[in-house]
Amino acid sequence: MAQISFIVTSSDESIMRRPICLITGATQGVGKETAVALAQKGFRVVLAARNGAAAEVVAREIAARAGGAAADHIVADLASLRQTRALADTFRRRYPRLDVLINNAGVFLPQRTETEDGFETTYQVNYLSHFLLTQLLLGALEKSAQGRIVNLSSSVAAIGRFDPRNLQSERSFSVLGAYSASKLFMLMFTRELARRMRGAAITANAVHPGIVRTRMMLRAPGVAFRLMSYLSLPFSISPERGARTSVYLASSPQLHDVSGAYFTRTARTELRNRFDSEENRAALWGLSLESLGERAAMAAWGGT
Repeated sequence: MAQISFIVTSSDESIMRRPICLITGATQGVGKETAVALAQKGFRVVLAARNGAAAEVVAREIAARAGGAAADHIVADLASLRQTRALADTFRRRYPRLDVLINNAGVFLPQRTETEDGFETTYQVNYLSHFLLTQLLLGALEKSAQGRIVNLSSSVAAIGRFDPRNLQSERSFSVLGAYSASKLFMLMFTRELARRMRGAAITANAVHPGIVRTRMMLRAPGVAFRLMSYLSLPFSISPERGARTSVYLASSPQLHDVSGAYFTRTARTELRNRFDSEENRAALWGLSLESLGERAAMAAWGGT
């Protein structure tokens, strides 16, 4: 595979000569610190955020912390497939290519709710909309010398379940069950995508950022998550440290041909789950395309 250069050689180079990174959920926590760190490395950072005002605040913070580096933003709520498609369309109109896509956004919800599209919200925001966004931006990633996809998973993927009869918590819902399943789906999607992209100049890897002290962690709903959060506080890390693995996967030249792997603390590690099989990965891929009605549009990328 060709290797992209992540070095900006002079301050007056065109922005479009810089590696371009799109990050979802980048207005707080790990996502924000990932954006800052990549801007400091010379990336043109594009923030995908549901709150435009919050994105503007973060863009100013990036400029202050990254030597005046400019950050763009696109407003989109991943709880809406319409807005997710518009996000991809807007990005493609503004930029000639995409070098790094970081699917970072995620939610914890105290009860089962449905989006305007009729999907369970945790399932759609944490997984399905990222699946769709990635598919829609594969063409832009292919235009990069070496495109990279970084998917935020979690160590709780180890206890997630893949059950086609309860994919969206239709039969039973729990905060831990819905969240861990969504993170398992991100891991399964990463590995299946890496298999389908084999031979292309695009890599896909998953990351566990660690137990990070974020607003989402400290306000996690549900008795199980609150207990886990407070018990984990002595071992938790800052968002800055939590961002390191995503930054490493996005920028390290040593990883230009590594794909389908799971990383934590900037190291390749193993995460085992009995549901994470080749058969189930292919089944999840097919179910996702079918539910989105995107089978024909994505056939070129192995969608059928």
